[in-house]
Amino acid sequence: MPKITEKRFTCVLLREIRPGTWRVDYRDPLTRKRCRVLLPVSSFKDAEKEAKAINDRVGSGKGFSGRIRGSVGHTVQAAVKEAIKHTSANERTRADYSSRYNGFSDYLTEKAPGVQSWTEVTEAVIENYIQHCRREGISHETLKSRVFVLRMTSDFMSRTYPSQYRNITARLKLRRTDPPKAEREAKDVILSLVQYRAMLKWLKENAPMFYVLAILQGSAGLRMLEGCYLREQDLDPDAGTITITESSAHKPKNRPSFRTIPVAPVVVQALQGWIGGLKVRHAEGFMFLPTRGWRGRMKAKSEEARAGVLTRDRISHLWVDAVNAAREAKVDLPAGFIPRKLRGTFVTAMRKAGADFEILQRYIGHAPASILSAHYDEIDMDRLKAVATLAQEFSEGSGRFKEAEKAETKNSGFGQ
Repeated sequence: MPKITEKRFTCVLLREIRPGTWRVDYRDPLTRKRCRVLLPVSSFKDAEKEAKAINDRVGSGKGFSGRIRGSVGHTVQAAVKEAIKHTSANERTRADYSSRYNGFSDYLTEKAPGVQSWTEVTEAVIENYIQHCRREGISHETLKSRVFVLRMTSDFMSRTYPSQYRNITARLKLRRTDPPKAEREAKDVILSLVQYRAMLKWLKENAPMFYVLAILQGSAGLRMLEGCYLREQDLDPDAGTITITESSAHKPKNRPSFRTIPVAPVVVQALQGWIGGLKVRHAEGFMFLPTRGWRGRMKAKSEEARAGVLTRDRISHLWVDAVNAAREAKVDLPAGFIPRKLRGTFVTAMRKAGADFEILQRYIGHAPASILSAHYDEIDMDRLKAVATLAQEFSEGSGRFKEAEKAETKNSGFGQ
């Protein structure tokens, strides 16, 4: 059996420099200087024991735990950055996590400048931050998303460096102090049939692009970004279907969101009319483009801008402007209505008209609610077409929606 003359531990290297003389090499975690220490032992067994003790001491200073590596004295920003880096989320979601952390970073700068390292972030600091957010009027859901980043970081640091950090958010519970926003605005945000048709009429005459987007959301149940980043090749006018898939500007929200669905004829007609009127065609087939040129695409930060299409923030702002302009033009729209609620309008109308729950879930790209529907209930195109048929009746105010429109018009006084 060959004689052992060298052995590497996590942080140090044990080496026999001459018979019976052992030395440990390592880098000091504070000064970052290279250190060499002669051990006062002669046997390998005793040298190994001494080397392990030095390795534990040096490793603790470096943030090591076993074989897990870390950095010296994590600042709050470094801890959050490392936790985000080790998540399985995609690039866009990681950027969203970083954006959520900015609120906490601003709070520390203004209200707790003495908190610099992650060890100084305590339960009291986070509780004070939560109270600060509530005093600013931040909604409960927004607060949850901000605290989620702190929870994720706390869990990661305590799991990765158990000798240095503990989970400071393990017992933290966010209790809602006010009714959910969805409950407060439930009667306002969903459009009725008359309101939906009135908005479509105004958009068609004054904002053609948002007329098409409203049709995609309100008559096909697409998410706002699914409609905004639809491409010409995603439409099959002969089959009357739309395919939601990944592109250079957009990735569907989850696995069920990747889908091909039959849509109402009004949706196909709106898309064909919009494509036919395009003066500039995108190389990848995107339908909705910026009015200006594509200058600066290579320096753009967002993947939408690099793809040469409207960014999600820009689309949201333009959509809100279009809705506000419609209100100013005396279109009857609820005070709490925002463009994203068109998808809720679609789902509500389909359910009231008797659409099957499981089929509707598959149609709008939600995960199935049960194992039975996820693995055994095969929902083919013919069953999905039933939703498209109802969507066409909803857009026209015909079929089973005809009586509802008459009753609504009579009750509102429009028919008098």
